[in-house]
Amino acid sequence: MSEVANKNQLFYVDELAAIEEEEPREVLAGTMTLVVGKWNGEVYAVDGICTHAYAELAEGDMDEHCLYCPLHLAAFDIRDGSVIDGPTDQPLSTYEVVVEDGQVWINLG
Repeated sequence: MSEVANKNQLFYVDELAAIEEEEPREVLAGTMTLVVGKWNGEVYAVDGICTHAYAELAEGDMDEHCLYCPLHLAAFDIRDGSVIDGPTDQPLSTYEVVVEDGQVWINLG
């Protein structure tokens, strides 16, 4: 389970080695639902709820850098939150990911 860190609004996710390539993971940070995904060794964090209809994106698939909504198959680029394919035209918010000493943190600030 993740815990809030008391430094610069960083939220602890997990060890880097525990985050698998192209396997979206839901992260609950207070009242926020986020998705963390790894592609090409880099970890990214975006809003975890689809901007088209309320659907948890962690329940969808990830293929390379594309994160798919399980409800209507909207596709988002996990690297920058942009829309790759509709039905939505609203991008996802993104969050800075910090990897330090093999630990993954999300900057919520």
